[in-house]
Amino acid sequence: MFEKISQKLIGYRVKAARIAAGLTQDQLTQGLGLNDRQSVSDIENGKRALKPDELLEMSDLLNRDIEFFIDPFAVAGEAQFSWRAAPEVPEDGLDGFELKAGQWIGLLRWLREQQDSRASVLKRALRLSAQSSFEDAQERAESLAAELELGVIPAETLIDKIERELDIPVLFVDTVQTEDGQSISGATCHLEEMGVILINRNETEARRFYDLAHELFHALTWDAMKPDHRESNSVEDRNKKKRIEQLADNFAAALLMPRASLDKLIDHDRQDDIAHLCEVAALLRVAPVALAWRLFNLKRISDDTRRSLSQEKQRSSVSGPPKRFSTAFVHMLHEALENGRLSARKAAKAMGMGLGGLTELFAQYDLSAPFEL
Repeated sequence: MFEKISQKLIGYRVKAARIAAGLTQDQLTQGLGLNDRQSVSDIENGKRALKPDELLEMSDLLNRDIEFFIDPFAVAGEAQFSWRAAPEVPEDGLDGFELKAGQWIGLLRWLREQQDSRASVLKRALRLSAQSSFEDAQERAESLAAELELGVIPAETLIDKIERELDIPVLFVDTVQTEDGQSISGATCHLEEMGVILINRNETEARRFYDLAHELFHALTWDAMKPDHRESNSVEDRNKKKRIEQLADNFAAALLMPRASLDKLIDHDRQDDIAHLCEVAALLRVAPVALAWRLFNLKRISDDTRRSLSQEKQRSSVSGPPKRFSTAFVHMLHEALENGRLSARKAAKAMGMGLGGLTELFAQYDLSAPFEL
């Protein structure tokens, strides 16, 4: 059974719908027949509850169904996404997947709220702007790696640190894919009270970590540099990228391959040894081409070595794709079902799967389904 949706969430949706409708707080105040603008401000900040007749009037004024304001799992109208997708993925395919992803994120937010798992009001920022240099982005990445104590191989602890230290959930998902194998690599979802990173779990290991670091940049700089709704994940489009994406790429490279790690892992006498550098790339969970460009930009290898290393293939991961979603998400969902705060039918609908699919998901995490099929 659902707990009542919080007034805070209703307030977020009122604000999102008002902005989408192009209305000011004063105009909404007049439309609702309220005495002053502070009343609307209090509604949007979750300090004042909407009366039933005001909710009906709000629905008409903002041209939204009442369900938009009271659905506990809805994020449509609130959530902003930035997708990394192949140019071949059609817009309608991306739009359809965004609706599905929005349901996952809405459910995740609801589960976090049930556990009183509130994001810190002190959002971390990288102190970067679109005018920042690539060197600035790299410096911030290296500072963050040191602050989070990511260690010699940042990829090993990056996911855990992002979730625990930065309070940004990371979800590994199955995305849409074209007939020739082109797909969505990942996304950042921005909500007023939290950010979420989505990663295609079926990509190669190096691609997953690169996308994770790239999307982390967007999650930490969204207010200063809002990214486009869609960007290309194609290597061929490298030189066509906008500056924000180039900054994100530089940040990702330095976060996964900080100079301190390169100093420890690369034998100074073997800096032109392609086999040795491929071993280092495998340790760092990055593609040889990514390491090649990182070392070249740091002036540690020649252009000839860069070209040779760039042509090497990435080593296959022996671990296979990560489990769907995340340990924290699935365990919170299981607990909510077990404690009766959420029905299996509503959980299955929000997850976009049947009860059998929900059972299989729990089994991946060695959990028994807390419901009867």
